[in-house]
Amino acid sequence: RVDPSKANQDSYSITHNFAGIEGDSLFAVYDGHGRFGHDCANFAKRQLPKIQAKHVRAERIKKHKADLAAKAKANPGQGKPKGAFNPKLWPMLARDRYEAVVRRSLLECNRAMRRDDKVDDTLSGTTVISASFHDGRLTIANIGDSRAVLGVNFEKESVLAKASGEEEKEEISENAAAIERERAELVSTIEGLDVEDGKLLALPLSQDQTPYRPDERERVKLCGARVMTVDQIEGLEPIHEDWGMRSGEDIDVLGDPPRIWRQEEDFPGTAFTRSIGDTVAEDLGVTAEPEMVSLDISKNCKMLILASDGVFEFLTNQQVVDICSGCSDPLEACRKVVHQAYKQWLHYEIRTDDITIIVMFLECNIDPEGGEYTSTVDLLSRATKQGQKP
Repeated sequence: RVDPSKANQDSYSITHNFAGIEGDSLFAVYDGHGRFGHDCANFAKRQLPKIQAKHVRAERIKKHKADLAAKAKANPGQGKPKGAFNPKLWPMLARDRYEAVVRRSLLECNRAMRRDDKVDDTLSGTTVISASFHDGRLTIANIGDSRAVLGVNFEKESVLAKASGEEEKEEISENAAAIERERAELVSTIEGLDVEDGKLLALPLSQDQTPYRPDERERVKLCGARVMTVDQIEGLEPIHEDWGMRSGEDIDVLGDPPRIWRQEEDFPGTAFTRSIGDTVAEDLGVTAEPEMVSLDISKNCKMLILASDGVFEFLTNQQVVDICSGCSDPLEACRKVVHQAYKQWLHYEIRTDDITIIVMFLECNIDPEGGEYTSTVDLLSRATKQGQKP
């Protein structure tokens, strides 16, 4: 950072046995921005785990009561079942219900920040990337431009065979041409991967929400935002939108990203399209609505990384996974990634961003549903459709 006395605006939280469920966990990284960004990040760190735990418990109780009511209706003479209100008997939540809980929690955290007089989020806020483990399933929620990256086993020929459909040819209806185009694009992506067999492949579980993304750019423009770089605002660069699309393999060496501004004003200037806080920018489409992805953890999943954009500014997803793969434990991996990210910042800039990372080494004995490499192909397909690459 230019000012060494400036507060570190990143934060993180790790909660095991989350919401009172043995084996469940919540991990999150918060990247504050603006004058009071550290207050916003720390507010989210304190409040989000409590809010989400509250909603998880409430949803499980609701489901439990519904199940009991259904059983009572089917067997009216049995009376009240034993242990009816024992939390250990409450059912786990299905994928859609858990995602709804995560979404509700993030939006409530945003509203709570608005109401808190001790946190000025007028022109400040925080991004959030969270990973929730529930009932053997992983749910990633993203607001902003921090990232979640999964490291999976990789063997190119096996992945290609699964992607090209050689193992199980499926009947294709009227969408045959579109499906075949998507498949060809996916196969081309896999063929171009520069990852050795036996190494871990970096798969993006989140997509940066910035004005580089055409869909996000158009969304905020419909809300009244104008999208320009600082040089364009100052008249040093012609007005255009030819910034390309930042994907997982890109690094920002120019340092002048497109930002969100009020019409005829030089604020708020956010370089992301979603956040918690940022009251002024919310009127321009900067929302706390998360993007989410859920997947079942299997023995093919070896590593999960959550990190702020200070890590990925000059390191690709694959470079970060490669660094972590050569380490004996997650702490060593964190230290090596932070060191390398810091070096890259000093190489390209006269300052450094705040750098925060959580690394998890995963162990699971469950075979992936649909066979080995199925989840790898599914996640690669999703990333390819979004314009991302590992």
